[in-house]
Amino acid sequence: MGQHIRITLTSEQRADIEARIRATSDRAIADRLRAILYKADGYSHQEIAYLLQLKSINTVTNWLRIYDQQGLEALCTLHHIGSEPRLDEEQRLRLTFELKTNIYNTAQQVIAWVKEQFDVEYSLRGMHALLRRLGFTYKKGRLMPSKADPEAQRQFVQAYRKLCAELGPEDRIYFGDAVHFVHNAEAAYSWSERGKPPIILANSGRARYNVIGVYCVQTQEFLFIQTPDNVNRNTLIELLAALREHHPSPAQIYVILDNARYNHAKEVTAHCETSGVTLVFLPTYSPNLNVIERLWKFARKQVLKDHYYPTFKEFVKAIKAFFDHLDQYAQELATLLTDNFEILSPTWTAPVSTANSQI
Repeated sequence: MGQHIRITLTSEQRADIEARIRATSDRAIADRLRAILYKADGYSHQEIAYLLQLKSINTVTNWLRIYDQQGLEALCTLHHIGSEPRLDEEQRLRLTFELKTNIYNTAQQVIAWVKEQFDVEYSLRGMHALLRRLGFTYKKGRLMPSKADPEAQRQFVQAYRKLCAELGPEDRIYFGDAVHFVHNAEAAYSWSERGKPPIILANSGRARYNVIGVYCVQTQEFLFIQTPDNVNRNTLIELLAALREHHPSPAQIYVILDNARYNHAKEVTAHCETSGVTLVFLPTYSPNLNVIERLWKFARKQVLKDHYYPTFKEFVKAIKAFFDHLDQYAQELATLLTDNFEILSPTWTAPVSTANSQI
C-alpha cells in the first residue's frame, strides 16, 4: 500500500530539500530528504532502499508517509513517530514478557509479533526505538554449561572466602588454567560504513601456541609457561615447581584449578605432597569461578581481535610480548580479575528461539 504514495515537487520545493541536504551534517536526516527526491524522480521504494543502503523498504515507506501526511519539518525530526500508534502500558508489559521468555534474532520478528498480537505496525527504526525504551539491547547470547550445579558453586565460594580469611601474610591463592591460542585472526565488533564491514585476513587456523599459568587476585602476581607443545601433567608440574620456588616455605600456596584430567594425575598429586602446594578443585562445569578465564579472554581481545599475523613466528611473538609485559595492563586487570563471582544456574528457563517462527 505504501508504494502508492505519490510525491511531486515544485522546483522551489526541490531546491529547498537540496539545500537542507547540503546544510545538514546528520546522515539520517540527509537520507530522509534524499528519499523524497528519489520518490519524486519515480524510483520504487525498493530502489530507494538500495540506493540509501537501507535494510528494509518499510523504512522508506514510513519516511514518505511522514512527509506526505505531516510535512517536511516532521520528516526532519528524527524522533518523530509519524502515524505509527503507540502500545499502551498493558501491551508494552506483554511485549516485555515475550522478549524475556523467547529469543528474537531480528527486530523484524518482533515487528511481526506485535502486528499479530496487537494489530499495530512498526517500522524498523520505530521498533529499534521502542526496544531501547523497554530496556533491550542487541547483543550476542551467552553459553551456559547445562550441568552446572549452583549449590556446589555457592559452597565453593563460601569455602574460598573462608580460606582467604585464614591466609597468613606470605600465603597465596592462585587461579590456574591453560589456554590454547589458534593461529588465526578473530573478528571483533566495530563501527563501520553501512554494508561495508572491515575485512580481516585469516590463516589456516591449524597451528597452536599454548600457555599455562596462575594468577593471584590479591597481589596481582602471576607466572606463565608458554610452549608450542601440548600442555600436560609434566607442564603443570613444571609450573607448580616454579611457583613454589617463587614463594619459599613456610608460605602456604593454594592453586585453584578445573578438573582437566592431567590436573588429577598421580604424578601431580605426588609432586604437591612433597612441595607443599595445595590444589583446590573447582566444581565441575564452573568456568565462571576461575578468575584466570577472564585473563584469557582479555588476552584474545588484545592480541587476536582484528589482528592478522602472516606467520606463526609473528603470532607467537605477539603472544609472548603480551604475557611478558602483563604489568603494563595492571590497572585494567585489577578491575577485571576480581573474585566477585557469578553463580550460574541452568535451572533458569532459557528463552525459546523464534528463528524459525511463522509469525
